[in-house]
Amino acid sequence: MPAFFIMAKKNISPEAEQLGLQLSAQLAPIVKDHGAILVDVEIAGSKSQPSIRILVHKEPAISLAACEQISREIADYLDVEDPLPCRYRLEVTSPGLDRPLVTDGDFARAKGYLLKVVLLSGKNHRGRLIDWDAKQIALGEDGEEVENVLREEIAKAVIEVEFKNK
Repeated sequence: MPAFFIMAKKNISPEAEQLGLQLSAQLAPIVKDHGAILVDVEIAGSKSQPSIRILVHKEPAISLAACEQISREIADYLDVEDPLPCRYRLEVTSPGLDRPLVTDGDFARAKGYLLKVVLLSGKNHRGRLIDWDAKQIALGEDGEEVENVLREEIAKAVIEVEFKNK
């Protein structure tokens, strides 16, 4: 299975979704050459001048310089292959901490981090991501009982920012 995961998005045309899937397959090797993984390709804006946002991740973090290098290589590739019949705006960025965790890849990258999870019922859970699989995630803290949360019941899960005491 590829290292990227595209989820069905709300309010996106089938053409834009298909283009995102095609670009994901074509651009993943370029991103991988830089030691990073392609998280997602988002297509937004008008049909006459869309924005293409390439979301990349690298442990422990992706640098601005790496994003610039990846952006230049992707721009060169898109200029040669010309998958869009119009002008476009290209952006290469990291997903950021506030991006909701949705895919298996998101949860894999978040393992060990403190999460805030809001259920469809409105109930909030907070804990360190101990483990995950296709059906559930396991949250826990030191000395506390592990809490299993069904993924189908999650409305939103995000990594919480932690500040270390010095």
